[in-house]
Amino acid sequence: MDNMADLIIFDVDGTLFETQYVTVPAVQQAFAGFGLPVPSESGICSFFGKPVEAYETWLERQCPSGLAAAVVERANALELRFIGELGRLYPGVREGLVRLKEAGYILAICSNGPDSYVHEVVRAHGLVCFFSDVCARGVRYGNKEEMVGVLQSRLRPKRFVLVGDRREDIEAAHAHQGVAIAATYGFGAPEEWRDADACMAAFPEIHACLRRLFGSGGNGA
Repeated sequence: MDNMADLIIFDVDGTLFETQYVTVPAVQQAFAGFGLPVPSESGICSFFGKPVEAYETWLERQCPSGLAAAVVERANALELRFIGELGRLYPGVREGLVRLKEAGYILAICSNGPDSYVHEVVRAHGLVCFFSDVCARGVRYGNKEEMVGVLQSRLRPKRFVLVGDRREDIEAAHAHQGVAIAATYGFGAPEEWRDADACMAAFPEIHACLRRLFGSGGNGA
């Protein structure tokens, strides 16, 4: 049975979560612990929002072949620990999610991250109550377009919006006749947002974006 509510699908890194406070120290501490040159913050951040295998392949290339697997394993373990210790939501995220939920929107997550990472962000920052579904790419899905299709079939909304900071988010929304809002405060670049239906420079702007896109025909937020 179709749901008559609107669905908002959120990316995680660069949209809800300030990943740099977690992944940068995790990677740098892992490399330092093995006595290896420490990757730059800009190099690490350039992979945020991209498929996890691209990020891990890049990490492995920074290591001697005999150490690569151990360094990546250590970085991933530190990252999971730091999500709760050092991680931050972007300003206005919690308040915005409360408002959207109260307005009757269905909320979901679609992330390129591994299951353990995505679910730990949601758990550690008290977001479980907001989301009807959490879809992490892990090893099950080929890309975000596939994940958006899965969320649509599970939740069967009247229509949907995808909010994210990367080109893949915008393309995934449009591939399923959805609306794309670019989070320009995240890790993407301006050329990635060219085809977005709306842009927001801070999370609280989502409410104005929804009003512009849907007018009085939306859930209201």
